[in-house]
Amino acid sequence: MINNRCNKCLWWDNQHISVTLIPKIDGKPIPGFCRKKRPNVIGYKDHHLGAQPIMDGNEFCGEHKEDI
Repeated sequence: MINNRCNKCLWWDNQHISVTLIPKIDGKPIPGFCRKKRPNVIGYKDHHLGAQPIMDGNEFCGEHKEDI
């Protein structure tokens, strides 16, 4: 079994206050941000906003770096 899951990664962030704003999705019980990847740019009205990729803590990633 592959243990490279987001919730064990150095880049995983589920402590930031904005995690509470992530909508709840069935089958994705542990939301958080991947800080390894650069933010995506989202256009909103006349502004450009940066948003980190949202992941579930149980997802697999090939760029996993074990948290120490």
